[in-house]
Amino acid sequence: MRNPRSDQVGWAMLAALMLSGLLSVAAARAEGIAEPLHQNKALAAPGSHWTWALDFDLNDLAKSRFVLFDGDDVSIKGMLGTGSFPTMHPSPDGRWLYVVESWLLGPRQIRSDYVTIYDARTLKIDAVIELPGARRALMAPTNRSALTADGALLVVFNFKPGTSLTVVDLAKREVVAHEPTPGCSLVYPTGARGVSMICGDGSLLTMHFDARGRVVRSSRSAPFFDPDRDPLIENGVSIAGRWLFTTYAGAIHPVDLSGEEPVFGASWPLVDPDVKPAGWLASLLTMGRAGPWKPGGYQLMTTHAASGRLFVLTHPVTWSGGEGDHVFPGAEVWVYDVASRARIDRIRLRGVGFSIHVTNDVAPLLLVGSADLKTETPGLEIYDAETGRFLRSMDEPGNAMLHFMSAVSR
Repeated sequence: MRNPRSDQVGWAMLAALMLSGLLSVAAARAEGIAEPLHQNKALAAPGSHWTWALDFDLNDLAKSRFVLFDGDDVSIKGMLGTGSFPTMHPSPDGRWLYVVESWLLGPRQIRSDYVTIYDARTLKIDAVIELPGARRALMAPTNRSALTADGALLVVFNFKPGTSLTVVDLAKREVVAHEPTPGCSLVYPTGARGVSMICGDGSLLTMHFDARGRVVRSSRSAPFFDPDRDPLIENGVSIAGRWLFTTYAGAIHPVDLSGEEPVFGASWPLVDPDVKPAGWLASLLTMGRAGPWKPGGYQLMTTHAASGRLFVLTHPVTWSGGEGDHVFPGAEVWVYDVASRARIDRIRLRGVGFSIHVTNDVAPLLLVGSADLKTETPGLEIYDAETGRFLRSMDEPGNAMLHFMSAVSR
């Protein structure tokens, strides 16, 4: 005869097991719920050493990115995927980031060009402006595009291989003009609403725009350097609209672009042009550092506006063998007082530097996109810009050996 109490116990155990199983499944599902995508968190108030750097990947040119990090503790604060060969410009009020970028899309990798406008605090895309199909990217880190001094226009350089400019009205957020510029390349802000371009004969082409982005005035200067004898390195730097360009041989050419027309200053040397190559014994005893020295790198110069100092990546010619000196990585950063044109410091790097950037605050840092001498591992070295003292480093901050320091320091 069946025991009713036994049956009740059995059903109770079965119910308990089923409930336990359901709870376990529910817990597993709860633990396995994916975090929602595209959830941008607003950035904290930026520190004086927050800096954007371009992680430029030579192994996959279509997947570069900008990385925002804090130079005080090398922590990463934000990141933007920016396609290939991008440039970035902050709006004068710091509210927006204007990124000019190219993307290779679809199975046939069709190139499309855009200006993407990001909210600088949330890093969310606020607008996308499609550019006409004339842009071709170049290796120049920053001057493939320029924001006019009044913040009204973004001017994009095109190379197809004919050269031209595309003008974007940032208030209307639309392309408003396209201007051919035969024989002249790259863009440097000039006056309130203009740009200058370096031309093949060593001159500058200067154009000024009206509020609608149309050219209202243009002029061509006399040549200010000899491109056949000593070419100019296009990666110049500025202090309050006064630009400094170096030549391959290390001669600085100052150009004041703060007014309506360029004003050219007297050239002065970064290095002693008369230094003879060191003998084998001197080279051996100094690990090849006996000289002569040349400037070189990809973002090879940077400035600190308040102190009027210029920082330049340099290397001994013994290291380069005299080949490709203008892009050869630096062994030291030489520091100059621009007013007196005198070298005031030499900062010896731990690795070799490809790109440099100085924060423009009262306690500036020198940031060096670098590579380890032995392993060639990419990294970031940080120095006190006042004393040259090494402070800290970040190993493998990105995918590439080349880390172009953008001109953006928030």
